[in-house]
Amino acid sequence: MSFIEDFFLDRERIRKVLTGKIANELHLDSAARQALENPNPVQSDAEKAVTTWMDRYRVLRGRNLSKTVREKLVKAIIADAPQITRSLTTDAIPERHAEICTLCNTVEGIKIKNEKTGTEKDRDFTSLASKLLWLLHPDIVPIFDSQAWCATNVIARISGKVYTPGSLVAQDTTLKPYCAFLKLHALCFGNLYNRIDTILAVEFSTIYANATRKNNSNTEADAKRQYANHMTVIDQMLWHLGSDIAVEGCMTKRVKKKAGRKKAPKSAANAQSVA
Repeated sequence: MSFIEDFFLDRERIRKVLTGKIANELHLDSAARQALENPNPVQSDAEKAVTTWMDRYRVLRGRNLSKTVREKLVKAIIADAPQITRSLTTDAIPERHAEICTLCNTVEGIKIKNEKTGTEKDRDFTSLASKLLWLLHPDIVPIFDSQAWCATNVIARISGKVYTPGSLVAQDTTLKPYCAFLKLHALCFGNLYNRIDTILAVEFSTIYANATRKNNSNTEADAKRQYANHMTVIDQMLWHLGSDIAVEGCMTKRVKKKAGRKKAPKSAANAQSVA
């Protein structure tokens, strides 16, 4: 086997990444998925579940994204859930992904406004849309984020799937990242899909039994429905490959800003010099 296959087909590594998903995210994924798949959810409960899930997956962040706009975005996604949850084929993923991005940018106040000119442009919802599609169609949709994207580019080159140093994006062209990601994902990992699924068919019950769960109401069937697939396994490994490494001796404590803290007033001398 190649070193790529050695890495992604390692049974112990597969057990560890899925144990982490079951322990830390199953209760969030299940709640959000149920909120979107339930045709008549309690609105407040559905909004809370989807908001908590989106915070966990870091898709509600963004410049000038207020709490009010975030709430409107969540409501829009829940309202459009019947369209997002309808059956999906691999070939239709790009179109469904684009539909979600368009939906998100119709939310009032969501677009990015140029403070000088007042013009607006669409906000980038590539990651949010891919994660939402994965949540509802985990067997066929890979998650796109900056870490998975960078890791996949590197793997495509070092595995020989893409010629190096060729295949560079020319300055007069623009790459469609999600389109490229889907194609590179199949190119790099397509030969691993069935092999990972075969491993999971044997290992998953043991993985679930050994995982500490935050919500015992989630069953093995819930976990299997969401995570017993090659897409989730590969996603978690790509996420780790693209993550920063906590190198000993190179870490410092992050200083958190205190909420509501005001800047100290300028001294009279400083005020006069500024004036």
